[in-house]
Amino acid sequence: MQTQNTNEWFASWFDSPYYHLLYQNRDENEATGFLTLLTTHLRLPKTAHLLDLACGAGRHSRVLHNLGYRVTGCDLSPNSIREAQEKATEGMDFFVHDMRNPLPGKYDVTLNLFTSFGYFDNVLDNAKVLTSVANSLTENGLLIIDFMNAEKVIRELKMRQEIVQDGIIFHIKREVSNGKIVKTIAFEAEGQSHFYQEKVQALDLIDFQQLLGNAGFDILETRGNYALEIYNPLLSDRLILICKKR
Repeated sequence: MQTQNTNEWFASWFDSPYYHLLYQNRDENEATGFLTLLTTHLRLPKTAHLLDLACGAGRHSRVLHNLGYRVTGCDLSPNSIREAQEKATEGMDFFVHDMRNPLPGKYDVTLNLFTSFGYFDNVLDNAKVLTSVANSLTENGLLIIDFMNAEKVIRELKMRQEIVQDGIIFHIKREVSNGKIVKTIAFEAEGQSHFYQEKVQALDLIDFQQLLGNAGFDILETRGNYALEIYNPLLSDRLILICKKR
């Protein structure tokens, strides 16, 4: 599928090998525990076809497939999709796609995990994503969004941090600017200076209620962590939205 603007921060950073290097220690066990609990909680039949929207290199897709589901994953990053395809087995499909564009096929459940929403400079693009998802879901289909609890993140923002991975020192600075949480990542590698930014809209529950309602979704449940405890705006680490297509 076509992408819209390769100059957008996520198009270059997510396709960089340094992105995968920086985040190589993401917790596989946590993902397995969360998705096992989630699929059980939702009582998803094994016949359900799941879409992992913004799947990256397919970490969550592989967990879902191991749980017995047919899984399709899509992501903007060709390098991530290439890695996902290399690790795929029967019952798993991956393709490059900009989630603002119409999705091919029909899915019973779409999962958008690990804060993979609100990347865009134009907030109207959020509506495009949700419209695309709604049009690709089967009747009474489900949408699961796993987003940060922006209120808590801003309150506890760690302004500066250094992370060392494979001998590379990643210098990280965080700030809130124009309604976005901005992470600046600078490092030296292979004799060159590198500079990337991550910009995620600081969306809260009220924002999602409006966006999802306008796109034809009802929010059934709000959960606040990977143990699926009830969402608390002051205490919860995550904002997990379980939504149903009207």
